[in-house]
Amino acid sequence: MSPSRVYAATIAGAAMLVLAAPARAAEVPDPATAATIRASKRVTAVSVDTPIAIDGALDEPAWKTAQPAAGFVQQQPAEGAPSSEPTEVRFLYDHDTLYVGATLYDTDPRGPISNEMKRDFSARDGDVLVLVLDTFHDQRNAFSFQINPAGAERDTQSYDDGRQINADWDGAWRVKTGRFAGGWTVELAIPFKTLRFDPAADQTWGLNIFRMLRRRNEPTMWAPVPRQFTQFKVSYAGTLEGLAGIRPGRNLRIKPFVTAGVSRGGTGARAWNRDGGLDVKYGIKSALTLDLTYRTDFSQVEADAQQVNLTRFSLFLPEKRDFFLENQGAFRIGDIDQQTGARSPVIPFFSRRIGLDAQGGLVPIVGGARLSGREGAYTVGLLNMQTASTALVDAGNYSAFRVGRDLGVGSSMSGFYLGRESQGRDPFNRVVGGDVHLNFRRTIDLDAFAMRSADAGRQGSAGRAVFAINENRYKLYGAYTNVQPSFRNDLGFVPRGDIGSFSWDAKQNFRPRAARGWLRNLAIGPEGDAYETSNHATLVSRVSRLSGAADFSDGGKHVSNLDWDYERLTAPFEISKGVTLPAGEYRFRQISHQYTSVPSHALSGSVKLTTGEFYSGTLKGLDTSLRLRVNANFAASVSYSHNAVSLREGAFTRDLVGVRADHSFTTHMWLNAFIQYNQASGTWLTNVRYRYMYRPLSDLFLVYNETRAAGHPPQRAVVLKYTILAAF
Repeated sequence: MSPSRVYAATIAGAAMLVLAAPARAAEVPDPATAATIRASKRVTAVSVDTPIAIDGALDEPAWKTAQPAAGFVQQQPAEGAPSSEPTEVRFLYDHDTLYVGATLYDTDPRGPISNEMKRDFSARDGDVLVLVLDTFHDQRNAFSFQINPAGAERDTQSYDDGRQINADWDGAWRVKTGRFAGGWTVELAIPFKTLRFDPAADQTWGLNIFRMLRRRNEPTMWAPVPRQFTQFKVSYAGTLEGLAGIRPGRNLRIKPFVTAGVSRGGTGARAWNRDGGLDVKYGIKSALTLDLTYRTDFSQVEADAQQVNLTRFSLFLPEKRDFFLENQGAFRIGDIDQQTGARSPVIPFFSRRIGLDAQGGLVPIVGGARLSGREGAYTVGLLNMQTASTALVDAGNYSAFRVGRDLGVGSSMSGFYLGRESQGRDPFNRVVGGDVHLNFRRTIDLDAFAMRSADAGRQGSAGRAVFAINENRYKLYGAYTNVQPSFRNDLGFVPRGDIGSFSWDAKQNFRPRAARGWLRNLAIGPEGDAYETSNHATLVSRVSRLSGAADFSDGGKHVSNLDWDYERLTAPFEISKGVTLPAGEYRFRQISHQYTSVPSHALSGSVKLTTGEFYSGTLKGLDTSLRLRVNANFAASVSYSHNAVSLREGAFTRDLVGVRADHSFTTHMWLNAFIQYNQASGTWLTNVRYRYMYRPLSDLFLVYNETRAAGHPPQRAVVLKYTILAAF
């Protein structure tokens, strides 16, 4: 039997085992009952003539005129049971602003937990209130506003009924929190010009409200959502009514910036730099936004953390630059790793390929434009960026176009084009393709995309198909990816070419009937990846894994994995300096255990131990981190990774140490420092960043960067950046 048939049989067998396993998980309501519950979740916003003072007190008489959204229910531990602590959320509005006032009762004398005060904090590491607004009431897309008891702010966009989350969207809004003897309060103001919605006379929005009671590890919802989904699953949302006579505004934002800095490179010469540029955002229609950028600058972006790489392939480094992060849902193609927990071996569009060279060096961006959003049943994403030339790369023009159409709730299809044009020796690379996403019963997803590339010398194809079931009792996932040897995508992430790969994951959830016990959930099942050549003639590599994950009632987690690995080297592989593995077949087994403690505790962390065979020898690995939270203002953490490899061809170690300190002066002023040492390259990396948000989305940054590599003089830079936002 061929390798591909073996893996297909493995997937089918795993699916049968999971489906046949006994059902110990709590059952969610049937669709008719769930629809009845959602229909009852309606709240009305009340119009006011006088603006509400945002001070966290909720002492204006107008708040008493609004009936609250109440009756929250648990997602965990007792799904569907009433929340252990009441929550009441009221809505007021005037011509310009939506006001939200919340009272969150808490009988614990220690009060709620605030794990940090920085913007875009880790939402579930402490107590939090989350407001989810489906402003087009399309059961697909939403804005989210999240607040912790310290008054820290986090905002996101979600797409495709919660399958895609853009945590890097930033809106202009205000919030204050307060405390009283029996809990805490929230008062926030969201200008309508921050949102997008149809300019109808009367508005009806989808609404859900999420609250985390951290000490009990109890997530609760206003409109019930099955426990395998998050609050962003807006097809389960309730309704916000009563908004009338409001408009989204002109949706025009102008954000100029200036920078000044000094740097010292390898020559030791000091260089003074100054620059300026402009970003413009204009809402062409209620859901369609045009972004323009000139002399784009990313000097304030946090430095990339180095990673240990013991493979033959490139590691994935996430995008961190604000311009490319916003509205990224319009450019996402194929299955999303948030849904399955797995990362696709092919990402069709990866914005990090614009403005960075192969070594991660900066390539100046002259300017660009992006049109993104929705028009009726269509999703639109159009991007064009122009880069300047450097010593390593020629100037280039990069384009990404994607137009999609909704196919009912939760389903869509699209066509896309990705291209790079240059006047250099490598004149162009162009990719065209299409993708489709189908959703059934809210728990079954089918994803597929196909694309074809062309450059000056060759053409090639690539594609991927995914089937995923995410039920309360079990999860099934199977994927197939094919990349031809001649396929090339300069705007994508394709670490391995010439592959025909299979991925699988089957998990059964076992949940004890005693909701208040020490164990919240136990998930057991097989998973893995297998890579063949694209014509399926040769097996290249395979990881088969038996995994078990225990979620504890306090929020801690333990994961154990038993791996069977196979690697075929068609050429010698220098895995470390002076240590080269000869071509051949290698089979080895490894076992790992990882425990992650409760993140809301003052002292928290994780530890992972790996041991077993590795190519021709053995590997022993330790990955650990420790975080100390002094209070909501200050926390420090240290991470350490150690890998000791002993092979017939030689022995070596890999050590990576990182130290991070975060201090929040207020909820709008932060100081972050990160230092990392990579033993393999003898490199020290230092990044210190001060940020003061003196008004919503207007910032002052002061950044210090230093790189020290063995045998090279240090490189240092200090940059000051000032931005100001004018919104209309």
